[in-house]
Amino acid sequence: MVIKNYISKDLFEKLFVDGIHLITKVRKNMKNKAMDYIDKVILRKRAIIESIYNVLKNTYQI
Repeated sequence: MVIKNYISKDLFEKLFVDGIHLITKVRKNMKNKAMDYIDKVILRKRAIIESIYNVLKNTYQI
């Protein structure tokens, strides 16, 4: 999963062509593109996944 505040449209399209699918929230200044159902589910679960990752990282110092 790529975590980044901003990604340009050109870079997003280049990565998509290379087979890398980025899942990002649609912001106010972005055009709304159709998102797969599974991508929406993953995006909703992101906070939970990140908090579990943080606990594991801090507990086991990995």
